[in-house]
Amino acid sequence: MKSSLNSALIRFLSVYTFLILLVIISASVIYYKINIDRINLEYKTIMQEFAILQTRRLKWLHNHFPKYNKYPRDDRYNSAIYDLEYTEIFSTMKSNKIDFSKSLYFTKKYVIYLSILSDYYLGAKYLFIEIPKNPFFVKRIYKKIFIFATVALVVLFILGIYLAKLFVKPMQESIELLDKFIKDTTHEINTPISIINTNIEMVNTENLKDRERKILNRVKIASRTLESIYKDLKFITLEQNKKPEFKKFNLKELIKERVEYFSLLIESKKIKTELNLSDFYVTADVKLISRVVDNLISNAIKYNKVGGKLSITIQNSRLIIEDSGIGIKKEDLNKIFNRYARFNSSEGGFGIGLSIVKQIIDIHNLKIDIESQENKGTKVIIKW
Repeated sequence: MKSSLNSALIRFLSVYTFLILLVIISASVIYYKINIDRINLEYKTIMQEFAILQTRRLKWLHNHFPKYNKYPRDDRYNSAIYDLEYTEIFSTMKSNKIDFSKSLYFTKKYVIYLSILSDYYLGAKYLFIEIPKNPFFVKRIYKKIFIFATVALVVLFILGIYLAKLFVKPMQESIELLDKFIKDTTHEINTPISIINTNIEMVNTENLKDRERKILNRVKIASRTLESIYKDLKFITLEQNKKPEFKKFNLKELIKERVEYFSLLIESKKIKTELNLSDFYVTADVKLISRVVDNLISNAIKYNKVGGKLSITIQNSRLIIEDSGIGIKKEDLNKIFNRYARFNSSEGGFGIGLSIVKQIIDIHNLKIDIESQENKGTKVIIKW
């Protein structure tokens, strides 16, 4: 339950974080563009004033030439004048980038402004004003964006956590309710199963007619199905936190025993069983590994076709259980170990079997792979 809730919470926060980052980045880009336009306007205003000043100086020099022939300079800016044919007359500019098509443009280090003169002072038609870029303007924008983005991210992330808790709360309550129901069901189901099994054992099968024997077999199948469900419920409610008891045993013998246990279910669906077993001794908790085997065999029978195949192989430190059943959709393969996940409504169950299998596999530090194709079957491989 906890892993499912955490997974849902992480997914929600991932999507939420992506969206708020998208909003913050978009807002930052818009803010940056607006302020860059404002900075350009500031530059243009300053440089227009310099251009007016330089034009007056050029006019004065033009009127007093050649008595005064020194080109007017200013520590605040550099300038250059060009004639109507775009030929340089005089320049104090540091940048070599001259563009007659833009009134204001930027180089790596400088801002350049173009003013078109109405009178040809000193033969000049074009006046360029150049000033160094002021890094403070852009830094000021970046600083404001950083402060805004940080504050917005923190506030929205805290809000996101609150919303996420509201989002998963109904799911949490539903899962807790289902867990409580399963726990209560587990306590109630044990007694009737024990009574059914005891009475089945007391029946003298020698005196039964064929019809009565078939009825008894159906009761046995139902009882064993209930018993398997009970063991799963007991594990998740009472035993999943219990310390495992490791001991050495022959996996081959365990497989044969569990196949015999499910023999009536196998016969009822006319499933052909192929056992390719060799002695394989493992150190594990027998009861837990038995639950793994039971769940996998039970699924292989439950979701198999009538007259299908069930193959169990022990080879190269691997247990392989393969069936010819309905298979699993490709998009569902990464969800099959989620508790309460069910992908076929035609069969009963709580959707806890494979979740239990994964828990036990993880307890024993084993690996499990599942290969499946729809309408072709499923192969489960457990690696020691």
